[in-house]
Amino acid sequence: MNKLFENLMKSSAMYDLMDAVVVERLKESRDVCIEQREQLDKIDNRKPHQEEDWQDMVQDIHALDRIIEYYGGNL
Repeated sequence: MNKLFENLMKSSAMYDLMDAVVVERLKESRDVCIEQREQLDKIDNRKPHQEEDWQDMVQDIHALDRIIEYYGGNL
């Protein structure tokens, strides 16, 4: 088993696996941001801190989309 793991660590397959894990975690983070933004969307008269949170969520979602795209993930 150790030899198998050693060989795997030397192969590009391990990097592909790690990239796939990273992309999935980024997508999960993006989905949480989208849910939070959608909750803020439902508030008619947002308070200043809620408006700031909404703007932050929009920027975070955009940034996460760029990173996911960089890693080759499907949006």
